[in-house]
Amino acid sequence: MKTLAKISSLLLVLTLFSCEKETTIEPQVTKEVVDYSTTVPIEDFNGDEIPGATSTLQRDENGITGTFLSKGLIPGNAYTLWFVVFGDAPGPPSSTFAAGYIADDSGKGNFAGHLSVGDNFDTPNSTMFVFNTPLTAEIHLVVRTHGPAQPGMVAEQISTIDGGCTSGFPSGPVLHPDSDVVGYCANIQAGMHPPIK
Repeated sequence: MKTLAKISSLLLVLTLFSCEKETTIEPQVTKEVVDYSTTVPIEDFNGDEIPGATSTLQRDENGITGTFLSKGLIPGNAYTLWFVVFGDAPGPPSSTFAAGYIADDSGKGNFAGHLSVGDNFDTPNSTMFVFNTPLTAEIHLVVRTHGPAQPGMVAEQISTIDGGCTSGFPSGPVLHPDSDVVGYCANIQAGMHPPIK
């Protein structure tokens, strides 16, 4: 009888203990984010594809991430990568800085940048000041040369549209040849990504 009483007491304690530790599992509702990715060849100023050079753009409803794997850059030159965004309405594109780089001896450039919905453009057009069309915009990733890296100016050369520029071409839709002339700036390579939706 003592054993039965001990077992009953133990069961009662375990039952009470398990009631105190009861765990409720709530279902978690998560919003699925669809990620779209496109990879296109990079073109030079002649409209020719650069062998082995690619531009990849990942998009989702929250923004875009671009990766630009370039070749044929001039070692020691400063370069910037820009997101050029064509909006849903007709008109010129808006653009914003994505990344900067000094080309190494291989002449290859590996750039990567991100643009979130709600970010302001560095150079907005008259109607598009804030990025809000990650899935519906045509987006070009464009590399701009800033000529040879200049002591005391490198930070500006790899982070602004006209850093170190004294000659060459203003930003715009036309691509131009690269150059090792100090102060020469021009858009030289591009990867063009059509809208997803």
